[in-house]
Amino acid sequence: MKQLLEHFSWKPSDTLLSLGCGSAWWEVNLLLHRPCREIILVDPNTQILSMEAVQESIDYFEKKQSLSFSIQVQIFHKPIAQLPIAPQSIDGIFVFNAWHELSPLEEILPALKRIVKPGGWILLEEELSLNHRRIHEGCAKDLHFQEEIDLQMARIQFQISQKLVKEKQTFYLKYVNR
Repeated sequence: MKQLLEHFSWKPSDTLLSLGCGSAWWEVNLLLHRPCREIILVDPNTQILSMEAVQESIDYFEKKQSLSFSIQVQIFHKPIAQLPIAPQSIDGIFVFNAWHELSPLEEILPALKRIVKPGGWILLEEELSLNHRRIHEGCAKDLHFQEEIDLQMARIQFQISQKLVKEKQTFYLKYVNR
């Protein structure tokens, strides 16, 4: 997380969204250190993402970090294309270790383009296939090559602006809405 905070930024007035966020553990910890105005949490799994689970994360990290979480939180369990989000209202989107699980991209990509403001961004933390196609150990789905993600993003006029190695085969990839 330290690396993420050192190299990527957003404003306290921003509205952010996290796609495939699970219980929002990472988002809560991250936003305690660098707040935004609002976070919209999106995950289809109602067993994992709930206000109770988010509040447990908030309570845990507030106590651990001696910080206060004062960000508006919205939760959705619908596909991104079906969310009641106004066009060009999102400043940035996080996708933490979930891009390989998202489908159908034919519906997701245009929805992302519709809701992200011009100059807004999508930040992926993603394990990648490097020299050969790899499978994600947790879900057994194919991992993308960066070139595949670059082409997907180019289809909606997002261009890579930053790449940072997190671990051996895991990267932060930031794409900006042109």
